[in-house]
Amino acid sequence: MEAPFCLHFLYLAYMLKQFIAFLDQQQISSSEHRLLLAVSGGVDSTVMAHLFHEAGFSCAMAHCNFQLRGSDSDADETFVGSLAKKLDMPLHTEKFNVEEWMREKGVSIQMAARELRYTWFDELIKAHSYDYLATAHNQNDSVETFFLNLSRGTGIRGLTGIPARKGYVLRPLLFASRKDILAYSKAQGIDFREDASNLETKYQRNKIRHDVIPVMEQIQPGFTRTMGENMDRMREIQDIFLFAVDQVKKEIFLQGQGHVSIAIEKLKSLTPLHTWMYELFSPFGFTRSQCEGILQMLDAESGRRSISTTHMLYKDRDKLILHKTEPKAFDRYYLDGPEKPSSLPFPMDLEVLNRSELTAIPADPKIACLDMDEIQFPLIIRHWQHGDYFFPLGMNQIKKLSDFFVDTKIPVPDKQQTWIMASGKKIVWIMGHRIDHRFRITEKTSRVLKLSFQSNVFSQHAEKRF
Repeated sequence: MEAPFCLHFLYLAYMLKQFIAFLDQQQISSSEHRLLLAVSGGVDSTVMAHLFHEAGFSCAMAHCNFQLRGSDSDADETFVGSLAKKLDMPLHTEKFNVEEWMREKGVSIQMAARELRYTWFDELIKAHSYDYLATAHNQNDSVETFFLNLSRGTGIRGLTGIPARKGYVLRPLLFASRKDILAYSKAQGIDFREDASNLETKYQRNKIRHDVIPVMEQIQPGFTRTMGENMDRMREIQDIFLFAVDQVKKEIFLQGQGHVSIAIEKLKSLTPLHTWMYELFSPFGFTRSQCEGILQMLDAESGRRSISTTHMLYKDRDKLILHKTEPKAFDRYYLDGPEKPSSLPFPMDLEVLNRSELTAIPADPKIACLDMDEIQFPLIIRHWQHGDYFFPLGMNQIKKLSDFFVDTKIPVPDKQQTWIMASGKKIVWIMGHRIDHRFRITEKTSRVLKLSFQSNVFSQHAEKRF
């Protein structure tokens, strides 16, 4: 029994040593810094709290109760309260209405929870003068982020995993795999709470966690740790790469009176030009497809322009001119349900019909007939944004709204005045133009949501706003 006990002791000492070494590398000192720990009650954050306690740091805990899992959410809060007492750490707790935030912002449940918790963390940091916020992301989380970014085509910036430190956010468990953390909790007898949603595979990250990485570990044992080392090297390569990009930018992006002037001939001398265009212009909000369009702009007539969410770029003879744009007011309205009162910028009629009551689908573009059972309320009414896409009626494939406007020859002033209706993140109707194919009336439709608005009032409202 002596040898296993010795190995057990050495393992515990190794984890603590690695933890302290990471903090030393980030120049975080127990004598100088006060930390706020984001603690959910899961194994990662609970182990992190114990390690900080063992390392002698002055810490407080922050726990978010998103009220999404009923009594389990309250049990998580109770567990973290007991943990804070055990480790003698101050505790901050807050309950959040995530669904209300989703409605107001029109974002996913994951994004709503993230925005709420980091806004609150920021308030706590400032109010209590904490030096850093520590989150419990581990090596597996970083590898999962690598694969998510790889699948989305984010370029070299997305292949470096999660940074160990960004601003006041610190991630002190990136040296450890999830396997290491679970082994440490078992060896120390550390209790924790398990979130059942982590076991589901409906989220992309969980699919990678449960379906991709285990297979890679079977093919190559120690894959997660090897990937951690690969991402460290990619991070160093990125530093060299971004330094080179910055040097070129300083040379050819010439500052003028409220704008930047870029010589087209100097741009054309860069190779590979596709990659350079993306690296030079994506920091100004231009998407990859827009950067491809900018490449075509180099040989186009003067006056051609491209607009990102933050900047406008246009060609002026032998130069490209880059301007920062002022963001427009972004109005957002909600339809809570067909029988619930809603405040809209224009009159609208709503009616729910049985399928048999709809004898014909009106051809009027100001009227939309939708499959009621495919709709999720509240419906969001907002102006279109770059990057929006939908499935036009009659087509079973994606089309960007910007391309739809071009193909249907909608004038620029009308395009700017166009409103869209969305159900969650899915666009339901380009109002006054076309519905989304996914919400059309089919043979299986049993209930119809019929919507109509008054175009003359609609246009007058838009003209006043723009």
